Order: sequence, then C-alpha cells, then structure tokens
Amino acid sequence: MSPLRYPDGHIGHLVTGLRSGRAVLGDTRFSSLPPGKRSPVKVPGSELSTDVLPPGMFVNMDPPEHTRYRRLLSKHFTIRRVRELQPRIQEMTDRLLDEMEGKGGPVDLVEAFAKPLPTLVTSELLGLPEENRAQFGHHVDVLFSLSSSGEEMQESMTLLGGMLHALIAAARKDQGPDILGRLTVETELTDEELLGITFVLLIAGLETTTNMLGLGTYALLRHPEQLAALRADWSLMDGAVEELLRYLSVVQIGPIRVAAEDFEFEGRPIRKGEVVTVSLPAANRDPLGFDDPDAFDIRRGATRHLAFGSGPHQCMGHHLARLELGIGYESLLRRFPGLELAVPAEEIGLREMMVTYGVLGLPVRW
Repeated sequence: MSPLRYPDGHIGHLVTGLRSGRAVLGDTRFSSLPPGKRSPVKVPGSELSTDVLPPGMFVNMDPPEHTRYRRLLSKHFTIRRVRELQPRIQEMTDRLLDEMEGKGGPVDLVEAFAKPLPTLVTSELLGLPEENRAQFGHHVDVLFSLSSSGEEMQESMTLLGGMLHALIAAARKDQGPDILGRLTVETELTDEELLGITFVLLIAGLETTTNMLGLGTYALLRHPEQLAALRADWSLMDGAVEELLRYLSVVQIGPIRVAAEDFEFEGRPIRKGEVVTVSLPAANRDPLGFDDPDAFDIRRGATRHLAFGSGPHQCMGHHLARLELGIGYESLLRRFPGLELAVPAEEIGLREMMVTYGVLGLPVRW
C-alpha cells in the first residue's frame, strides 16, 4: 500500500500487492462507493455521477442490496449453466471463423472476431436485437474511453438508456428464455432496476472479453515458443487462459473502495472516507505472489490471480469469460495454423486511453 493523491486533493491509498489486494477486496469495511458518494476518481462516467446511485447498479452497492441483486443473477452464470452454452458458443465461433477465412487475409482480427464473438454471446444472453448490436458496442466504447468528452458520454448514455428501455419493454412482452426475459417473469424488479442490471451485464460481457481475445492473440503471436507449446499440446489451453488473464490484466483502473469506518489495516490506520484503489495489473505481477512475474509462461498454473477481482464483488461471469476465451483461442489457432501478424509488431496500436487495455486493431494473415 502506498499513499496516493486523488483528484479532489485528499490522500488515499494505492494497493499493488497480490495479498493486500485480495484482503481489501474481501474486507467489507471497504465500501464499493455507497449511495450518496460520488466517484473520487476521474474515470469515464464520473462526470455523469450523481449523489443517488441508480437502481440495479449492483457493482457499486454493498450488502444487503448487492447480495439481493447478485442472488437473482447468479443462477444464470453457474458452471452448469455456462457448460450448457458451450455448443452454441462453439457454433458462433465457427461461423465467424468461416466468414474470416472466406474473406482471405489480411484481416483485422478485432473487427472480424474478437469484437463480434462476445457481442454475439452477450446479445443472445440478454436478447439484444441483431440490428442494434453495433450501436450497443459503439456506445460502450464511448463510455470506456478516457478521451471522450462529458458531452459525448452524456449522449451515449442517453441513447443507450433509450435502447435498453425498449429492450426491457420487449422482454416484458415476450418473456423469452434470455436472462432479461427470465428476470421479468421470475422477479418483481422495476424497469429502472432492470435497466441498471442490463447496463452492468452489457458492459461486462462486451468490454473485457473483446480485449482479452484481441490482446491475448497478440501476446501469443509475440511469444512463438509459448504458442508452439500450446499447439503441440492443446490440454495446456486452460492454463494458457489463466496465464493470459494474469499476464495481461486488461482492467487498468480500479477496483475502487472507500473506507466505511476508522480501522487498522495491515498495520496502518485507515480513516473513514479514505479511498483505496487496487491495481489489478500490479497485483498480478507481484513478485511475492508469482515467481518471475513479468515472464509469460502458459505452464505457470496461475489460478490465484485477481483478473476477475476477489471477494463479494468477484466477476460473476468469470466461468463464461473463461469458456469464451478457451473456445475462441483454440478454435482460431486450430483453424489457422499459419496465423501471424500482417504488420510489424511495433505498428500495432494499443488502447492506452481506455479503462480496459487492449489492441486497437490486429491485422493478421495466415
């Protein structure tokens, strides 16, 4: 833990250690920005924050509100439910690779594969109409960009809210098998609560997995010895996914917590209202947590990383994300054994002005 000056001038804390990061995320004395608390960190959307937490935005809630929402959603993301989705995700993956192969190289892997796959999966889970999927993705990109203006964010938030309200109205009418349809039947959630929940699930389903698919493929192509080992033994895929999650740690900002009371944490006084930011990339490169942490090693067995967070707010969709990544990487690499970058590596643009790190594009050929 190190002192960190926040934009409002107060001195809080930055956590860069694996053990300390896990301890903060599991300690309920650290609040997930309780109602009535504006974001203390200037991140996308902070200009739009209000003193009232929107209903259904459970990622910024504490128990018992957070627990109530999470229980309503958790059954849709169990290992058993996710495994049932495997054939359908494989079918979507194969169709995208068919289209990519039909175009011939070079192609931008982000536009041809890394972005469409999570979009298709998330759209099916939430019941997003096909004609609106590109718009959903565009507005999410605007909200996650550190360079978007407040006006641009407000416009995207307004348009996205209107699209989600229409989606909720359709779900109440059709009562389909998707998550939103089930929630309208099985719960008494209001439209505003469903709006908040859908917003969270939409962003979680699109942003992180898209960037892991693109950046992960880039990392494998930059480490040919690791890629060769994977191609020689596909049973290493689960370990490769875990190592990519650790090594890349695409969520660059947060999680952010606020001390709900005065207490002592790991030998240092913490005052009520002080802000603590956990750096997931730093924690996942902690030399006290991982041997030779800056090395990329698919045989590492790195299952204790914090790529999905930890504690009560650990990413609920981590089973689904792991399944998508495993299917995506393996199917791509099996289909194109000669896959390689179509431009010099130093020409690949990186998402340095986004909350979620990744590649802006990934030109490849085979």
